[in-house]
Amino acid sequence: MAKKEGNNIFWVSFSDLMTSLFFIVLVLFVVTYVNNRNTIIAQDEQLQVYKEVEDSLMPLKNNSSFRYEDKYKRFLLNFEVKFKPSAFEIQEGNLENYAVTRAKVIDAGKKLKEVLDAVVRSAKEQNRVDGEKVSYLVIISGYASKLYNADTSPLGRKKEYELSYNRAYALSKFWKAQGIDFEEQAYGELIDLQLSGNGWGGVGRDQANEDNNQRFIIQIVPKISNRNL
Repeated sequence: MAKKEGNNIFWVSFSDLMTSLFFIVLVLFVVTYVNNRNTIIAQDEQLQVYKEVEDSLMPLKNNSSFRYEDKYKRFLLNFEVKFKPSAFEIQEGNLENYAVTRAKVIDAGKKLKEVLDAVVRSAKEQNRVDGEKVSYLVIISGYASKLYNADTSPLGRKKEYELSYNRAYALSKFWKAQGIDFEEQAYGELIDLQLSGNGWGGVGRDQANEDNNQRFIIQIVPKISNRNL
């Protein structure tokens, strides 16, 4: 009898252990499932935002003022902007074909603002006014070519970076003077404008023709909250 009772106690204990392990595994499964489901939902939301951004930028891709570089995910002004040596202000005497270039720069700025206005309207309609889910980083980059300055010393490179930044700043200032303001209060915190000078650096430079490196590049980057991940 003692042996039989001992066996009964063993199986009761073993059954309790297996039941406890089952519940532990079940709880872990539920926790893992919920976390993965939340992650998948958050990723789907981000993919949806990226798709919305791509759709909203389509008018720029189809506009003659811009050229989209798919490899680098950025826009270039699709016309020549040829500054004279060390010049950066968009004004008479600083640019070749000034009148034509000025008109094209204004048209490009108006089109860019039209697209960003549509992006902001869409964001507000989807309750993204506070930028909790998505905001946009707009980068205006100026470049310089090696046509007029062969000085490759640190001081020479510094001057070219300063020159290219001054060109980006001059473009932003010129657009603002035309009523094309990418820092206006209507954007709230949805649009974050940054100016950049790439000097002789940056990817996608035209190594065969330095004349083509006097240019402006526009990048629009969505910044998506990951608080749900």
